[in-house]
Amino acid sequence: MICTYSELGPLVPDWERLALGAGSPFMTHAWMSCWWSAFGDGTPIWLVLLDSDGSLRAGAFLHRKGGRLAAAANVHSGDWDVLARDNDSRAELWAAVLDLGAHRIHLQAMPERAEGTRLVCEELERAGYRAVCVPGPFCPWLALPSSWEELIGALSSGLRQQVGRRRRTLERKGSLTFRTVTGGPMLGEDTDAFLKLEASGWKGKKGTAILSDPSTERLYRDFARAAAAEGWLRLHLLELDGSVIAASYDCAFADCAYLLKTTFSEAHGRLSPGLVLLAEVLRSSIGEDLRSYDFLGDPDVYKTRWTSELRPRTQIYAYRGIARPGYLYRKELRPLLKSARDRVKAL
Repeated sequence: MICTYSELGPLVPDWERLALGAGSPFMTHAWMSCWWSAFGDGTPIWLVLLDSDGSLRAGAFLHRKGGRLAAAANVHSGDWDVLARDNDSRAELWAAVLDLGAHRIHLQAMPERAEGTRLVCEELERAGYRAVCVPGPFCPWLALPSSWEELIGALSSGLRQQVGRRRRTLERKGSLTFRTVTGGPMLGEDTDAFLKLEASGWKGKKGTAILSDPSTERLYRDFARAAAAEGWLRLHLLELDGSVIAASYDCAFADCAYLLKTTFSEAHGRLSPGLVLLAEVLRSSIGEDLRSYDFLGDPDVYKTRWTSELRPRTQIYAYRGIARPGYLYRKELRPLLKSARDRVKAL
């Protein structure tokens, strides 16, 4: 039985179990409800497939505005996908998504699993859509070994030496402390320290810091509280003489750590506090017996120094009916315009 709700209600525990099986905190009700509170636009749609006993077999959270249907996701979402017990349930739920009758569909942050992407494209074609898949971001991902010694020993000698040297330099500057916040009465104060540090450098100047946008700030503050309540939050802080000089907003979920946001004091930039912090974060994650570390986002150099494995996400744009010209723009015209713009920039 397919049902549509504006709120998930009593099905939340079932939903969270499916999200745990999918291995992504971004597919949990906790994250999605925080995301909707911050960025929701249009009509929320919790589309669910129920078993005969009323339990949840599959589900997806989307939103609709006019003739456009979109995943409840944006640049802050590490993943978005249909949740399902099995492949049959997944296919049935996707068919129900497409039966909603939207002219345009935008699916963002989908994990690029061959079978999942193929299923979506097949269902879209069957329903009369023309689809464009846009790969990216290509997120660095690290399988964590059983010990810190094994991880550090596998690094290049240059990075290994730099980690030790930068840490020793910071220790000579004062009292260096690494601590991890998972909740508690000081959570608000520690979150403030992280947000203020992130806004103190180039992100604040460019207007891309979390504090630069009220909706973004609301998302990360709300999810910090929700993740702390569930035991997922890992707010890592590196302090020098009691002042935060680097911080990482992480989440531990289903045996994996996720890097949502990170920052460092630009005044201490030459001492590489971000590198020292990341080394401690990975050491801490191994100490928790987590099996992997998902850096999320683009393959920046500070991430790919630790791993060469990438786990891409993809965006899918689909059009049918009166929105069909949008397919031609997305497929043909937009790449041409981008190429022309790039050539102009080069000149």
